Amino acid sequence: MTTRRRALPVLLERDFRKMAAMEGATVEIECVSAPDPEGRFSGEWLFYVVNASGERFMLVTALARERIVNSPIGMFGLAFGKLALDHLDVPAVAGDVRRGMRSLAGRGDPVE
Repeated sequence: MTTRRRALPVLLERDFRKMAAMEGATVEIECVSAPDPEGRFSGEWLFYVVNASGERFMLVTALARERIVNSPIGMFGLAFGKLALDHLDVPAVAGDVRRGMRSLAGRGDPVE
């Protein structure tokens, strides 16, 4: 699975947020490791944006590494604070991907 992820085009947060706010774009979340109830439901999730033509981009860090979200609070902050998603559909099983979330342009943190 790691090879497949690394073969995808990637975007830094600023560009990811801009693309997510474009007409016809959707956001996907992949569960890399399931949330652990013993560890305050920490897990690992990756965010993707799919543009109107179906091309998929992964959110990465400034060092071009996968931007893995590890906590429910981090997921809520990114989903609602930064991306202004219309809803949050969180996968809880490793390998599961949830699709179809849309960014409500102009309702999140302003893109610098």
